Amino acid sequence: MQGDAKLMGMNMTANCLCGSVSVTIDAKPEFIHDCNCTLCRKSGGAWGYFSPATVHVVGETTSVMRKDKDNPAAEVQSCKSCSATTHFTMAKSFTDQHGPVDMMGVNMRLFDTDGLHGVEVRFPDGKNWTGAGPFKYRRNSMKIGSHEAW
Repeated sequence: MQGDAKLMGMNMTANCLCGSVSVTIDAKPEFIHDCNCTLCRKSGGAWGYFSPATVHVVGETTSVMRKDKDNPAAEVQSCKSCSATTHFTMAKSFTDQHGPVDMMGVNMRLFDTDGLHGVEVRFPDGKNWTGAGPFKYRRNSMKIGSHEAW
């Protein structure tokens, strides 16, 4: 089924809307960031963070980097066919300046929430974050499968 998480051993696989791109992760994320910054809101991303070695992406994607930052860290990937946001990788210009980063983001909105039961969703206030210091949060976190819907 398109867009649904499939449990295959310890792996979970989800697809973009049209099914042309699949993303497989080897475990649930520790948490999901449901950020309200311009990039996350407009791309529809809710990010689980993983080492790139633990994520397998199949299918053609296209990338975009935000234009409102001098040195954007993330290169957001979307399906070439349906434009669904699938994941982000660290931008080459960012890693050239800051060194290698063993992290990428996977859009957890691709996965069915039944497969994410118990994962904490955090709500960082990226819209008002200056880039210095830790995120503030705009509301309390919640766990998927709790009484609240995500």
